[in-house]
Amino acid sequence: MSGEESFHVNPDTLHRGKALLAELGSLAWAIKADFDAAMADTSFWGHDENGRKYEKWDVANRDGISRSIEAAAVVLERSGDATLLNLNATSSTQNDILDGIDEEIGSYDIGGDGGSDGGRRG
Repeated sequence: MSGEESFHVNPDTLHRGKALLAELGSLAWAIKADFDAAMADTSFWGHDENGRKYEKWDVANRDGISRSIEAAAVVLERSGDATLLNLNATSSTQNDILDGIDEEIGSYDIGGDGGSDGGRRG
């Protein structure tokens, strides 16, 4: 594979992405808190029969929106966590592969001195 076709992970970029997802998650939690506070009072509908009907409809919609904002916050946070887990797994796999390559290179007698010149890492 040429360099353009090979798989490459940029840890710094993934760490920045994880930080951004965490920031977006925090922002979503703040939006939810603001929304819940702003929408908590339903007394403006009144206490007559029509007011209670509208209040019931309004509360159901309000609660659904609040749950949706909460779900978005959770997804953003968990996506950031998953990104970091993927980075750790990729780095671990890459290190394992390089260790295996080094072991294989070390098993060859290169140059006739009975040892290796250090393999891929050195």
